[in-house]
Amino acid sequence: MVRPRGEIKVICQNEKCKYYLKEEGKDIIKRGKYSIGHQRYYCHHCKTFFMETKGTPLYHKHLSKSEIINICKHLVEKNGIRSIERITGHYRDTIGNLIEDLALHAELVS
Repeated sequence: MVRPRGEIKVICQNEKCKYYLKEEGKDIIKRGKYSIGHQRYYCHHCKTFFMETKGTPLYHKHLSKSEIINICKHLVEKNGIRSIERITGHYRDTIGNLIEDLALHAELVS
């Protein structure tokens, strides 16, 4: 007897799939993890793999989730980019690129 699948809350991230960003009719399963530790998903409709962070500001970042949250907390406290650089130890271009990605994502969401 086959074990029932757990509920998966991600949606297909392939723009060519007919179930792209659709909740109904999706057929997505977990398929292991990437070397950096993120969950890997597989869509049976378009037969592609994708990462759980695709479509978020965390995608393709070399910073951990906790480091990004820490940088965002310093931004909310009205610290400048150079002061965040001194506090966190990350280069200011990295922080600037993260801010740009967060702003773009916020614009797309709203």
